[in-house]
Amino acid sequence: MTDVENLEKLIKDIFGVEKVIKNKNNRNKCISPLNCEPRNPFAENFVRRLKRLRKNFGKDSEALVQITEKIKNIGEARNSRWAGPYSELVALDFYSQFSEFFPLSYINILPVEEHKKSIPAMLGHTQTIDIDLCLHFRHYDIFTDVKSFNCIHQNILEEIFERVEEYSMLSLKKNVMIGADNRSEIDYSEVKKHLGFEKVKIFRALVQAVSENRRVVKYCSSSGIDFTFRIQYSDFLTTVSEYSPFAMAEAYKFKFLDYGSKLVDNQYSMITIVKNPWFNSETVDFGDFNNLFYRSLARRTFIELNRIGEKACEHSSAYLSTSLSVQQVVQNLAGIVFIDDNSASEKTQKSLYNAYFYLNPNYKNKAPLTIRKMEKYFRNSMEMQIQDFDDFKWDNY
Repeated sequence: MTDVENLEKLIKDIFGVEKVIKNKNNRNKCISPLNCEPRNPFAENFVRRLKRLRKNFGKDSEALVQITEKIKNIGEARNSRWAGPYSELVALDFYSQFSEFFPLSYINILPVEEHKKSIPAMLGHTQTIDIDLCLHFRHYDIFTDVKSFNCIHQNILEEIFERVEEYSMLSLKKNVMIGADNRSEIDYSEVKKHLGFEKVKIFRALVQAVSENRRVVKYCSSSGIDFTFRIQYSDFLTTVSEYSPFAMAEAYKFKFLDYGSKLVDNQYSMITIVKNPWFNSETVDFGDFNNLFYRSLARRTFIELNRIGEKACEHSSAYLSTSLSVQQVVQNLAGIVFIDDNSASEKTQKSLYNAYFYLNPNYKNKAPLTIRKMEKYFRNSMEMQIQDFDDFKWDNY
């Protein structure tokens, strides 16, 4: 049974729905571990998550249609593209643990006509805004779209490495592994603007290096982004990494501008970010690294960017058709929730996730959310998963 056929069987066994994935030989880091015996922790947690979702949304036929389609999308994905649909399932499962305090709806389609002052409307959207989740609290709703915290440069480089390794095996009869040193401080905006155009040049430089049996390649992109690539002619590769949570926060501070098309004008809009080490190896939770990084990144987003009056289009191409400033976009973001998915290592549901809630004190569409307003909705036996909850009340200066 291939990895894809195994996934199709899981969908049928748990949800009673037949989903057909065309490429039966597709593989990725998510579905391959599901097809191993004996079952590893990731597979056990994956199956348990699906069973919980089936139980929690058993009476919502439309939600079940969306859930099974996301599972199918995981099986269709190449490289790290499984991260998107997988992250939606993780976020849905995490929030469902607290649904005794608030109903949860998935997926939400909002007419642009009812949100004429929203960023999507300003971006020229004329029909609908689709947002993954809505948390229906007693006195207000929170809409939150779900994004995977995967690295643009990591995805681009992995595609290049795969091509070089395949070329090396077929044309040069060499088995190689390729990695890159110190990628964690590369500016997010610069990567988006320039790295995609460098793919052919990097591929050629690495192919030349492999043909010459070199082990280290220094590469400087036309935009000034430096890489040190390491090539190993065996099954073991070592790269050098130095991590600073504060340097990473500086590098990623414009990241959330990219999600403006998911922010509405008269309801609280948040972004939920899911990180799994299998699609993001940059953050390593050693010595509270993730907590320091997430808090620093949120603080930069809410407070530092709130002082930037320059046009948002200078940092994200999504705003080329508007005169919106960085400050205006950030003021429409009510908060960020980071969820670390520990499925690959943990064995109990209570330790499956680590969550970090950060609320924007400079949110403008309504009164800013506060810890006091929100924390009461996350009080049960699963609250131990919440590692940090901050509204930056004493940091907004």
